[in-house]
Amino acid sequence: MAAKRCIITIGREYGSGGREIGEKLAERLGFSFYDRNLLNMAAEQSGISEDQFSEKDERAERRYFAYGMQNLSEELFHFQSKIMLEKAKQESCVIVGRCSDVILKGFAHSVHIFIYADEEDKIIRIRERNNLDEVKARKLMRQTEKIRSSYYQYYTDTDWGCRDNKDLLINSSRTGIDGAVELIISYLKIRGLID
Repeated sequence: MAAKRCIITIGREYGSGGREIGEKLAERLGFSFYDRNLLNMAAEQSGISEDQFSEKDERAERRYFAYGMQNLSEELFHFQSKIMLEKAKQESCVIVGRCSDVILKGFAHSVHIFIYADEEDKIIRIRERNNLDEVKARKLMRQTEKIRSSYYQYYTDTDWGCRDNKDLLINSSRTGIDGAVELIISYLKIRGLID
């Protein structure tokens, strides 16, 4: 499938399958895929350990630090943003999360997608992936979504999951994972971004 240079960002509710959709989409299109691997790249550029960054991934940290002390959440956001901007200038790619829709908003040939799902479908996926009972899966879903929402609001001053900055909102409960990939590919064709 021939593609022009294209940047696809995917925001996602926890348990909606957004990461899997992004991976499959990148594989189908032959695009690079960026998600948690951005942590490793940020660690390499900054000299801060990936383990330290991992604790702050997609988390807003509002504590104030004395002069000269690092706020690792801010450092991570800075380095990941820089890497996303570099990658968007160099190659076609799919980037999951990390406020990528806002960071890359001004790029021509960019498509911004948000994946959501019915709560019960998210719980099933979280239970299977993490081997949890329903109560723990529901609690993990709510905590993770609260953290993501807070992170997105903190760095973008926009509500997480809102339709602003989005080209497509997809309910993966209706399409399934593969159907969501097909829907995105159809949209890219309509936009003339792939042949």
